[in-house]
Amino acid sequence: MSVRRSHNILRVLCALVCPAQASGQATVGTLNLSPNANQDYVLFSPNGAETTHIIDKCGRQIHQWETDGRPGLMAYFTDNGDLVRTRRHQTGEFLGGGIGGIIERFDWEGNLLWTDTLASPSHHQHHDIAVMPNGNILAILWEKWFAEDAIAQGLLPELASEEVWVTRVFELAPLPGTGSEVVWSWSPWEHLIQNTDPALPNYGEPSEHPERFDINFEATAESWGGGFGQEGAYDWMHVNSIHYHPERDEIVLSSRHWNEIWVIDHSTTTEEAVGSSGGQHGKGGDVLWRWGNPAAYGQGDESEQKFFGQHDAQFIDADEGLYVSIYNNGIGRPDGSYSTVHHIAIPFDANGGFPGTSESAFEPNAAAWTYPTTPDWSFYSPNISGYSLLPDGHHLICQGADGRFFELDETGELVWEYINPITNTGPLAQGSSPVQNGVFRATAIPATHPGLTGRDLTPGAPLELNPSPLDCSVDVGGAIPPSTAEAWPNPARTVLTIGHLQPDQPTHIEIFDATGRMQWNGIASHEITVDIRFWPSGLYVAILRPWNTAAHHSALRTLKFLVR
Repeated sequence: MSVRRSHNILRVLCALVCPAQASGQATVGTLNLSPNANQDYVLFSPNGAETTHIIDKCGRQIHQWETDGRPGLMAYFTDNGDLVRTRRHQTGEFLGGGIGGIIERFDWEGNLLWTDTLASPSHHQHHDIAVMPNGNILAILWEKWFAEDAIAQGLLPELASEEVWVTRVFELAPLPGTGSEVVWSWSPWEHLIQNTDPALPNYGEPSEHPERFDINFEATAESWGGGFGQEGAYDWMHVNSIHYHPERDEIVLSSRHWNEIWVIDHSTTTEEAVGSSGGQHGKGGDVLWRWGNPAAYGQGDESEQKFFGQHDAQFIDADEGLYVSIYNNGIGRPDGSYSTVHHIAIPFDANGGFPGTSESAFEPNAAAWTYPTTPDWSFYSPNISGYSLLPDGHHLICQGADGRFFELDETGELVWEYINPITNTGPLAQGSSPVQNGVFRATAIPATHPGLTGRDLTPGAPLELNPSPLDCSVDVGGAIPPSTAEAWPNPARTVLTIGHLQPDQPTHIEIFDATGRMQWNGIASHEITVDIRFWPSGLYVAILRPWNTAAHHSALRTLKFLVR
């Protein structure tokens, strides 16, 4: 049985047992849709499920990939229509928020093309990847060190946890079928600074070396939670996103625990990335620019902290310069718990390089753009989440913990809103309270994306069970006025007529009984009469959808009737 057919049956069963929910206020799926919303599709992987979906703005499924294992945590759609995703894979060596361990590539049809396991006693992939134009993949990993290693680098013994997980970035060149070759590598462990013991390596003042990482900053020997026990203390930096700028050959990373973003040079060799010279900027693997928390390098205090558990740092090219966008979660924000999104302008010197600093915090002093401009206490996600500035000037925001995606137009007005209905126990019914429906990030897929060329983009049903009837179109042309279909008589005994169908559009009709078993299906125009003399008594549901794919923007309809 196909996934879509199974979904239909589940939806029908829910319609039979929870009809009151269908008539109430929508709680999942598309909640708001303005004519000003753009025509992009949206790609996302529910945290608790093993599927990745593309939906339209009506919330209808355009495509899905069924995979083994939950996401770990990100998926990307490539120009040839492949899906590259990370997969949750636990070995017992690492257990932390955002754990992955496997990277997979699937074609449009769902065939596994390539896989690589990055989970060993010393390293484990987590959170995010970046697919490069040459097909290579940048991956974030934890690299395991131990207390004695960190103390030998200047960590104060009272701050030493048993293990120290340090960020490692690998550039992977995929091998045919499975595995990869590491062709480039970078880690903060090779760019440390400490001011505790002049007899140990990398001695100096962090405030005088903002290009380096203070080994005593944010170090803790104690378990502090996050749902992962002592592993929360081990995960020193908790880098949760990576983004690559191909023209500049630079990488931006987001560190949740340090409340910072870092830009580093990718033009170095691996050998140069270990040191402080080489590469296009002549600084090797040192930090080129950082922002969000100047206390991390001794140039500020809590009053100057800008980020609070942020996610999803992305480069933005603009006519006026280079920016980084960010979802600022707001956890631990002094004035209360609310999220914001920002654009931060990266300052350059007269030669177009990154200005060094050892006397003050990195500029700018404030974000160039912030949404919302005043706190919105309903807009808050303590973890995960993401934000993208779209080519048309619209904004796509994923309020991850609530599984909420919404689009703003260029003036900041809400033009689309969606609540993910997929949980770790399956799809929710319309009208249900959404819980356990978190999504790490949502990605806009333009209708003109080359990966969609030649694909069947016929909308299926909404992802939620018992969906509310939709009067929804996301395109110009081909839309059909709302159906006024009816079933009579109701209750019925010998025959049932389904009529008032669209006269110029054939309708595919499926009728299910209370067990979810299909009782009848056919195609009709205007109306059709069905012989039900030998049907068991009970409640039935008919699902109606357009048959002609040229009119695929019409909404699915359901009719309920009794047989006696």
